[in-house]
Amino acid sequence: MEEKLVYTNMANNSKDLLVNDSSTTICHEFKKINFLPSTVNFVDGYENPVAWQKRFKVCGDQSKDVLFDNLDMKAITQGQYGIQHDTYPEFIKWKLFGYNIVICYEYIAEGKETKALNIISEIESILSSIGNNDPFLKSIRIALNHITFSMKGYLFQLCSIKNMVLEHFIMPNNMNNVNKAGLFGIQTLFFYEYGLPCAQIAKDSALKALSLNGTEAEWYFLMARVLTHWQRTCGNYFECSEQEIKASEMAVKLGNKDHHKLHLIHIYHRMSKNMNKNKNAKNQILEEALKLLIEVIDSTKDFLLLKNCLLSLSKISQNKEYNNDITIILEQLIDALEDSDNGYVHGAIGNYFLFNKKDYLKANFHLKKAYDVKSFGCSIDYIYTFFKINAKTAPVEQMLVDLLKNFTHPVHQEKLLSQIISYLILTKNDLISALKYIPTLLNIKNVTCVYSLMTHRTKFSNYNQEVNLLDVMSEKLSLALKNTTLSTDDQKKVTEVMNILEPYKLYVSNLMKNKEHIFGDKFTNDSKVKTVQYSNETGRNKDSWTHYNYKQAVNSVKNKEEGNWRTLKPDSTPKTTIFMRNNQTQIKKPWYGNQEKSYEFRKKI
Repeated sequence: MEEKLVYTNMANNSKDLLVNDSSTTICHEFKKINFLPSTVNFVDGYENPVAWQKRFKVCGDQSKDVLFDNLDMKAITQGQYGIQHDTYPEFIKWKLFGYNIVICYEYIAEGKETKALNIISEIESILSSIGNNDPFLKSIRIALNHITFSMKGYLFQLCSIKNMVLEHFIMPNNMNNVNKAGLFGIQTLFFYEYGLPCAQIAKDSALKALSLNGTEAEWYFLMARVLTHWQRTCGNYFECSEQEIKASEMAVKLGNKDHHKLHLIHIYHRMSKNMNKNKNAKNQILEEALKLLIEVIDSTKDFLLLKNCLLSLSKISQNKEYNNDITIILEQLIDALEDSDNGYVHGAIGNYFLFNKKDYLKANFHLKKAYDVKSFGCSIDYIYTFFKINAKTAPVEQMLVDLLKNFTHPVHQEKLLSQIISYLILTKNDLISALKYIPTLLNIKNVTCVYSLMTHRTKFSNYNQEVNLLDVMSEKLSLALKNTTLSTDDQKKVTEVMNILEPYKLYVSNLMKNKEHIFGDKFTNDSKVKTVQYSNETGRNKDSWTHYNYKQAVNSVKNKEEGNWRTLKPDSTPKTTIFMRNNQTQIKKPWYGNQEKSYEFRKKI
């Protein structure tokens, strides 16, 4: 089926987003998809994650632990709001619905049907709590019911439960366009969680939701999130496409919701990073971001929203060219947040003290609370505070080893093992102690992890170094083999590890040929270790962050700020046409501060 969906002038008129064959074409598509087979299986002809995964045949290694991440985000949310769904604000009910459908599907995929049924019960509680204070959820309730109860029916059949009564729900063909849009919106929400491999599906789903209901702010917000994820992963980290900006601005314009504003603030901050040659434009965009932040701070007492405000304020305050003094706002916000008993909120406070104030004792105090609730990034930052307080006595190795027990996904394991090995080899100059960790690291062959290994950024050193850790290990092992002062036992260990490393390097060589879109030519021209050093205290070398070429940017390491060292690359082939339609125009060039008017503040720069 040929679609003719255009994406233009979003800020001025939402109807301009999709103008050809929009709702009529999609409704026709529904009729083709939603046929009922002779035997009801709650997959063919239905709309739910099981049906979507079957329809789109999504497979392959994931670049993140989807189940872990969604359980983690759910725990964060419920830790702040409790488990009484009736008391949740609407956007929290919506977030929890999204987390739960992903968790439910992942449990089904793992064969844990009982756990999946328990999640369905939680989703039903959310649905029953929808009332007059939840106009958005109320408008798509038919869609929410269909997805929930068709998944429940699928589980009943999977578990051979025949005496259970399944609630009535409406089929897609009988829904109005608002609820059909809801189905596509929920599909966007679902596939967004699976990262780049599903970016095309998520983006198409968001476009279809907007074509059926172009006045719903949430669909613009989801579109903006998909575009942001694509741009950050496959483009220059600090560049924003015009479509991404306009989608986020339209969400704020239509909905005026705090979580929409926070995403727009994030976009404005990224935009400001590419305006170093135009300080007036940079200050103006940061001023608008600050205005939105103050609006959110003034309108909410929600600790999780305020946590995100703190993270954004912390980033803005690091900009030395920005003249507006926001120290007072930061201090007042931290005073309010310190009363929270949510570990993730304290993680944001610790992040501020660690990277902005360089107050390692205060950072340690707050990050410990995030460590206790198993926040991955904050747990590593917590260990880092010990290193900054006293590098000689910090129990870095043992604490990182302890984290290996809690974070078992290959992506997490690679990050931790790489930090342990680079700490021992590069900081402690102790190859022998590192030997026991290297075979475990080399057993991880996920392409995302291999790329991360080859673009490793050290954490526990006086200078952050970007190195090809595979080359570092190879070089150090080769030198050790020639070291006549090593004991016989140590020589044997070195030889054993070297015998594991050599076939792994061959595997990586073949992988680089098959995944050239990820590795590019940055590793093939010179096999020697390439190291870039920059002080933890002085931060990122901004001169190195000019944009080379939009298509080449997929191969660049994105962000070298001390506080943002956790970089993942996609583990599936990104299509160059991923955001192209029939008009053969790709995503527009990023906005540098000289575009036409699109939102109130962008009058003339």
